[in-house]
Amino acid sequence: MSKKRGLLLALIGILCALWALPAQAQNGALSNLLRQAPDSAAARSIVWFGAPGALKRALNIQVSSREALDRLPLTQRATYLSEIGRLVYFSEQSGLARAPEWLATFGIDSFAVEQELTVGQPPQQIAILEGNFDAAAIGAALQNVGYQVQSLNGVPIFALGEDNSPPVGMVGALAADKLNRLAVAPDRIVAAASTSALASALAPAPSLAENPIYAALAAGLEARGDLICAVLFDGGFAARELVGAAPSGPSGLPAYQAGGIGYYRSGNARSLTFALVYADPNTAAGAGGVLIERLATYLSAEQPERPLFEGWQFFSEVEQIGGVTLLKVSATMPEASDVAWVWLVQERDLGFLRPQ
Repeated sequence: MSKKRGLLLALIGILCALWALPAQAQNGALSNLLRQAPDSAAARSIVWFGAPGALKRALNIQVSSREALDRLPLTQRATYLSEIGRLVYFSEQSGLARAPEWLATFGIDSFAVEQELTVGQPPQQIAILEGNFDAAAIGAALQNVGYQVQSLNGVPIFALGEDNSPPVGMVGALAADKLNRLAVAPDRIVAAASTSALASALAPAPSLAENPIYAALAAGLEARGDLICAVLFDGGFAARELVGAAPSGPSGLPAYQAGGIGYYRSGNARSLTFALVYADPNTAAGAGGVLIERLATYLSAEQPERPLFEGWQFFSEVEQIGGVTLLKVSATMPEASDVAWVWLVQERDLGFLRPQ
């Protein structure tokens, strides 16, 4: 390494350390990550949280590389692979689906991601990855494939290509425009397709954690246990984009302001919690009965031959969090269940949440 380049990387390391936010331990990982996300209409549309570190702890396994995954006993490896991506979300920015190529190209170790948050949709989507990263190695790898070091409001970032335009070559083939702009620190990577989107995450004022509805959704889901994965969404966005073309009977689910789904695992026990925000407790309580009946009889558009949640156990509760009324319907998954709820959201197969 040249002396000039070594000094540049050292400077980047110092500035990255200055940029890194102090750890927040009083709340769960989702609530803490919301502090780093901007509160905007685009960000509120849909928010994904995934904690592969929490999944590994729940399964009592160590997975630090593709080779380490291959060395796991067959049962543990099969369980991990059946959960990741289907029950536990990971983003395109984390690169887990192509981890070896991601590491070789960007210097980012996908298996080092402990938890992550993506907010909004392309082209305004932002991803925040937390873990233990080699910031200097990432900086060197990024510069090797053409990234330029720039300053964004006093924070060093890596930039390649035009805003919202996939770069040419291997970077574009692997990541499209998802990693056009990166801010890198030893414990955090923030990625976006444009400079403006990245800037909004580096200085979120206000943040989603300051939005009472999203703060209540996060706190309510975290109160159920060790949250491994979740999605939060605006009620209007869900009605337009997530619930599918056909409603799921029975009728009568009142419109909700926002919602969320959380996934939990303890040993072999797995569960989901569906959370909806309503204006008052009476409306929320009535909605709970409707939602349970809908879930118990839901026929997926992709699997119309069977009720998707058949044999699940449900119970509902209504609580107030920071002045927000939250309906929570918790569902215990049968051991043999193969419902991939992350796919249901991604495929917009959530007819049981259609407001009527």
